Amino acid sequence: MPSFSHPGAFARDIRLKGLKHLRDQPGGRYASAGQWGAAAAWGSGLLVSLGLLFSSAGPIGFLWCATSGLMAFFILATLCHDAAHGSLSSNAWVNRVVLTVGFGLFGVSGALWRWRHIRLHHVFPNVEGTDIDGEGSILLRLAPYGPWRSWHRLQAFYAPFLYVLVMPHLAWVEDWSNRAMARRMAPEHFRTRAATAEFLLVKLVHGGVALGLPWLVLQPPLWALGLGYLIFTGVASILFVVIVAGSHLSEEAEFISPSGDRIHHDWAEHQLRTCLDWSPESRTAGMLSGGSNAHTAHHLFPQAAHCHNPALSAIVSEAAAHHGLPHNVTSFAGLVASHVRHLHHLGRRPLRTFSAQPKETLK
Repeated sequence: MPSFSHPGAFARDIRLKGLKHLRDQPGGRYASAGQWGAAAAWGSGLLVSLGLLFSSAGPIGFLWCATSGLMAFFILATLCHDAAHGSLSSNAWVNRVVLTVGFGLFGVSGALWRWRHIRLHHVFPNVEGTDIDGEGSILLRLAPYGPWRSWHRLQAFYAPFLYVLVMPHLAWVEDWSNRAMARRMAPEHFRTRAATAEFLLVKLVHGGVALGLPWLVLQPPLWALGLGYLIFTGVASILFVVIVAGSHLSEEAEFISPSGDRIHHDWAEHQLRTCLDWSPESRTAGMLSGGSNAHTAHHLFPQAAHCHNPALSAIVSEAAAHHGLPHNVTSFAGLVASHVRHLHHLGRRPLRTFSAQPKETLK
């Protein structure tokens, strides 16, 4: 793995100010009552949507599939992401249960997702050789160091159709390869009977509730059952890619190819360079996106629940300006447009191989 430069003035400044802010909060770095209240609203919305789905007949059922997927995404973003970082609650068992149940809504192992997310993504976003988002598929060229193929010329047009499949692919395909990798690299955590039982139980319960139960209760034709499942998972998939991954896969975010095993800036500056925020100080945007609108603050303070991101983002912006560093900020529409332009740009045949550059000219 590459290594960063020693922490600079910005890193020291932001750490002192950010940690002081978190210490001054009544609940510390953990979720506030407001965050739990928002999560309760999304959970209620999911139960109502499912109730309407199982009591409906005909095409309107697809509307409730979409609404259920939306509510489930809000739960994933509002609770489960923070639980993965141990910042939802001071009780470890609460974080574990929320992580397992929330990701289990989509048939994904929360334990595996947490292991991969924290081990790779949070340390080395947009770094060649370690980038789990930018180097994940040959069907899309999402990073400039990814290999180019002729079909990438059209990726901006077909990408949304692939994005719909992210959650079911993660549940039924990728999770198995992630499990094999985790069992090799962290056998003390993933070669246990408990880990195996948890993994299989998530798959069985998800399959039974998302496919078996609708089949028994509604008795739909197979095409309708498949379409409803695709709508439920697809809504969450698209939101997850655009709101979360789009914060890194954009025109403003930098992509880094290390010089040997070195990165020519420190870890804190790296988070500034590789994230794109949208309305980062908006509490409404934070509530709807689980804090992904303030992605830079989250990467700099991953141990803090997302309810703290608006204040932390203000601290980040002020410190970045003071030290002459960029803080990439746009609107939600700007985020989507930037991601689309990013897809168009990387879909063109590259004129030269991407390589490391001095940090003053990286872009």
